[in-house]
Amino acid sequence: MEDIIIIGCGPIGLYGATLSALHKLKGIVLESLDQVGGQLTSLYPEKDIIDVPGFKSIKAKDYIKSLYEQYSSNENKLPIHLNESVVDIKKCDDYYIVTTSKTNYQTKCIVITTGMGMFSPRLIGLENEKEFSNILYSCNDVSIFKNKDVVVLGGGDSAIDFSLLIKPQSNNTTIIHRRNDFRGQESSVDKMKEIGVNIIKNHNVVSLNKENDKTYITIIDNETKENKKIYFDYLLVQYGQIPSKDNFPVEKENNLIKVYSYYQTSLENIFACGNIASYQGKVKNITTGLGEISLIITRIDQIINPNKNIPIHF
Repeated sequence: MEDIIIIGCGPIGLYGATLSALHKLKGIVLESLDQVGGQLTSLYPEKDIIDVPGFKSIKAKDYIKSLYEQYSSNENKLPIHLNESVVDIKKCDDYYIVTTSKTNYQTKCIVITTGMGMFSPRLIGLENEKEFSNILYSCNDVSIFKNKDVVVLGGGDSAIDFSLLIKPQSNNTTIIHRRNDFRGQESSVDKMKEIGVNIIKNHNVVSLNKENDKTYITIIDNETKENKKIYFDYLLVQYGQIPSKDNFPVEKENNLIKVYSYYQTSLENIFACGNIASYQGKVKNITTGLGEISLIITRIDQIINPNKNIPIHF
C-alpha cells in the first residue's frame, strides 16, 4: 500500500516527488512519456523560462535538470515509472486502486499533476500539411535553423520565445500571428522588435505550396484581404496543444479538474494541481504549481500521519 501516487512527472510532479521524500512518504510517480519534464522536455527544451524564482533566465531543459538533481539527492526518493499511463482509478474502502497500462497499485492518496496530460500539436488545418517535412511543431535543437529562413506561426509565449531563440541562428526569422495583439509577455514582444524579428500581425495562412524546390505559405490580410507569399526553409507551428481525454473519475470544468480546499478534487484524498487544476483566480504558471504541490504534500502527510509533528520547512 502506497501513501501517495503522483500522476505526471513534469516540473510540478517532479518537485512533488522531492517534497514527498522530505516528508518521508512512501509512494511512486507515474509518467506516460518516456522521460521526465512533461512539455518542457518533450516540446520546449530550448525555451527560456524567465518567471521562476531564483533565475534571471533558464532554459526549460536545464530547469528540469535542476529539479531532477534535487529529486535524486534524496535517499528515500519515490521511484519514477516511465511509459506507464493511468487507465482507471477506483475507490475501495479507505484507499484507491490505480490501474495502469502495466499493473495495479493501491494507495491512500493521489496527486494529479498532468498539466495538459497526453497531447498532440494543433495543426494549421490545411489538407496538404502533412506532405511537408520542413513543417515542425516542436524543436529540441535550434541549431538546425542556422542560416535558414524560418517562419513561426503563433501569438503566445511559445511562438514568441522560439522566435527570440531562432533569430540569432537564422538568416531570417518571421513570426505571423492571426490577431493584432500578441498573447505573450509584452517585454518579449518588445525584444522581438529590438533584435529584428519580422512581425506580421492580423494574417491567416491560406495555403502551402512548393516552387522550384522552395516552399512557401500564402497568407491573407484579415482586413484588406490581400494575399502575400512567404518563402521558408522551416515552418514552426506554435498554435498550442490539443489535450486528450483522461480517465480520472473526478469533477471536471472545461476539461480541467475542479479543485476545492487544499486542492482536493471531488473525491476524498485525490488532489490536483498545476495546469490541470481549475479554481477561481487560478494563474497558470510553474511558480503557482510549485506552491500548490507544497501545500498538497503537507496535507497528505497530515492525512497519513495525523499525530505527527510536521515541520513547516526543511
